[in-house]
Amino acid sequence: MAAKASKCGLGKSLAFLGMRRENPSPFRPLPGPLPMDVVLTLLHLAALLGLGFALPLPRFRPVAMGLLALAAVVSVAQAGFADGDRTLTTFHTFAGYEGAAHEVSMVAFPTGTFTAPGWHWPMVFLGFAGGWIAILWVLGQAPLRNPLLLPVLYAWSGTAMWLGLQWKAAPEMLVQPVGLDRFLWPAGLAASLIAAWTQTKAMRLFLFLSAGTLLMRLPAALFSKYASDHQLGTCLDVTNVIDIVNPMTQMQFDPRLEAGSSQQQFWMIWLEHVIFFPAVHLLSLFGIAFGAWMFHRHGPEAAAK
Repeated sequence: MAAKASKCGLGKSLAFLGMRRENPSPFRPLPGPLPMDVVLTLLHLAALLGLGFALPLPRFRPVAMGLLALAAVVSVAQAGFADGDRTLTTFHTFAGYEGAAHEVSMVAFPTGTFTAPGWHWPMVFLGFAGGWIAILWVLGQAPLRNPLLLPVLYAWSGTAMWLGLQWKAAPEMLVQPVGLDRFLWPAGLAASLIAAWTQTKAMRLFLFLSAGTLLMRLPAALFSKYASDHQLGTCLDVTNVIDIVNPMTQMQFDPRLEAGSSQQQFWMIWLEHVIFFPAVHLLSLFGIAFGAWMFHRHGPEAAAK
C-alpha cells in the first residue's frame, strides 16, 4: 500500500510579503512516458480551466464537456488498476524555520491522514464532472447574464470536490500542486468575463468582482474554521500550524501561537481566505475584466454599430 503525501500550501502565495522559498532543481526531462498521476493531473487541470472558459463562452461548452468527460473516464479507468486501499497524508504549508535552518522557508505541517479503497476517489470527480456536464448541456448556446450565480456555484462545488478527493485518498498531485486555485481562479475568470460583457459601468464591474472573489473563497474559510475546531484533517485544518513566522516581519511569533487561538486562526484562516487571496485574485481578475470591458465597449464591433 503506497503512501501518498500532498503538500497543500495555502500560505505559499504570501511570498510577496518577503518570504523565500527554496528554488526547485533545474527542469529535467522525464525519462520514458509520463507517470499516470501526471497525466491525470493535466487532464483535471485542463477540464477545470475549460469549465472556466465554457461559462462565459458558449461556443467552448462542447469542448469543456469533452474535457470533463475525458478526465472522469480516465480517472475511473485508472482506479481499475488500483490494488487495495490508498493512503493520503495532507499538509498545510506556511512560512517558518524548518528544523535547524537559519532562513525562512515554506514548512509543510501534517494535518491529517486518510485511507480509502482505491476506487472511491474517482467517484468524487465523476459526480462533479457529471453535474457540470449536465448544466452545460442544459445551457446549450445561451449566454449567461448573471456574473455571479454559476461562477460561484462552480467555485463552491469545486471546493467540495477538492475536499472529497482528500477524504477519499486521491493521488497526491490531484490535491496539489495548485490546491484551491485550480478551480477558484477559473471560476473568477468566468465571473470577470461575464461581468465585462453584461455590465455597463466600470464601478459595477468592480463591485461584482469584489463580491464574487470573496463569495467564492468563503466556504473554504468557514470549513477551515470548522475543521480546525474539530480537528477533521484535510489541507484546511490548521490546528498543527503553530511554529510559523509573522509574514510582515519574518520573525517568529512571541509569545508562541497557541492551537485554536483567535490569533492563530486569524493568520491562518481569515487573513488567507478573507483578505489576502481575495485581494490577489481581484487584482488579476479585474485587470482581465477591465480589458475585456473596454474592448467590448470600444472595440471594432462596437465601433461598427
